[in-house]
Amino acid sequence: MKKPFYIAFIAAFLAVCLLPTAALLCGYKAENRENRPLARLTSLWERDGLNLSFPAEFDAYFEDHFGFREEMVTAFHGLTMALFGDTLNEKVIVGKNDMLFYSETLDDYLGRSLLSDGEIARIAACLRIEQEYCEAQGMSFTFAIAPNKNTIYPENMPAWLIPTGEPGNRERLYAALREAGVPTVDFASLLLSRKGEGQLYHDRDTHWNERGALIAYNAIMERVLSGAKYETYASLVPETVCDDAGDLHNFVLPALSGNRPRPDYGITANFSYDAGTRPSQDTTFGTTSGANGASLHLFRDSFGNALLPLLSTNLGRVKYSAEFPYNYTLLDEETPDAIFIELVERNIKNLLISTPLMPALERSDVSDAETEGGTARLTQYGRSGYTQLAGCFDAAAQPERIFVLLAQGDELHCFEAFPILEERAESLAGDMASPRGFSLTLPDTLSGEYEATILTGGIRYDAGTVVLANG
Repeated sequence: MKKPFYIAFIAAFLAVCLLPTAALLCGYKAENRENRPLARLTSLWERDGLNLSFPAEFDAYFEDHFGFREEMVTAFHGLTMALFGDTLNEKVIVGKNDMLFYSETLDDYLGRSLLSDGEIARIAACLRIEQEYCEAQGMSFTFAIAPNKNTIYPENMPAWLIPTGEPGNRERLYAALREAGVPTVDFASLLLSRKGEGQLYHDRDTHWNERGALIAYNAIMERVLSGAKYETYASLVPETVCDDAGDLHNFVLPALSGNRPRPDYGITANFSYDAGTRPSQDTTFGTTSGANGASLHLFRDSFGNALLPLLSTNLGRVKYSAEFPYNYTLLDEETPDAIFIELVERNIKNLLISTPLMPALERSDVSDAETEGGTARLTQYGRSGYTQLAGCFDAAAQPERIFVLLAQGDELHCFEAFPILEERAESLAGDMASPRGFSLTLPDTLSGEYEATILTGGIRYDAGTVVLANG
């Protein structure tokens, strides 16, 4: 009697194990609801011969595409959430009141792995340079941080996660920017002051909902239009619609349609995209409307998606760019009235990784440094028709202000560099005990051979020869 049972059990077990593979072989296609690209099918043989990475690459592909993946992932995470109050997914934190939070915001929430005071000061210095460049071109400049969801809803985070209570990167950067005179909008303060009006972020998404986006939209419009009238949508009362899912929902429950409530204001968008625009794919694109003659260039991340229909409907011209580092040469095509940077809180650290593509500011009030500091090492490379320099020198501390002096006979140019040690310059450090970095984009008017010197804090570093082929 037991033998048929064992056979049936083994057959059922094997069927369950083989079902995902069988479904994949029969043409099953996984639907990508996650906020990431799925792994692509790899090949055992490449142009140069045997692909030694094939096992790992195929494993990644199968993990993303096996049959009934969404249903199995949903069943697993639904069970763990019900039993343990946790998804066991490293990207998602289960909070209170059915809220999900993104794990990459934990450092900010807990106040750990914070930037040093020097790093905060250097980010402020970089943004000051960007502000000066924009204002020199006749454009206003504003920087704003889109707060992490747990910054606005800390009460819904798990009780076992206890913040230090110390000021985080966001608060400290805003303080440094105030001291540097860089215009900002404090989205977090605005959102916190209006939590009583209704929920401002999606339950199971990292981003603000339409109510939160409207608050941010109004703050941006006030900066861009400098007091001129515009549509605030203040008279609208939203309808609650229960069809909300979100990026975090799709990480853990991809087979279930969303049923979470969200506010729907019923706002009708009225604008047109530039010809050939693919909004979901293009890094940079523009919109036009007949609202007014005002124009804006918005450097943004995914928090800007909810702002797009509002800004595009109520500004005559908007150009959106998700390119990072920020590419100011895009402004060569058209000069807007205003530049606005929207950056999510968890990515503040990225501002010290790479230098914006922006013609360096030439300085005439920098005196020659008398103290010899040694030798700086330089590398140069091209991007978008410009020459960029990146380098490093050995110093006890990373300076906030660094100047690159280029001399060609009697011709002398002094440019302020971004105080950023880029990865391509780190490789030059070699035996340096404490390599400190700088990088800049040179104007396209320079051509020929220049002797380069780095000036900072009264110290000079010889950097050798730079050969430029611009002009």
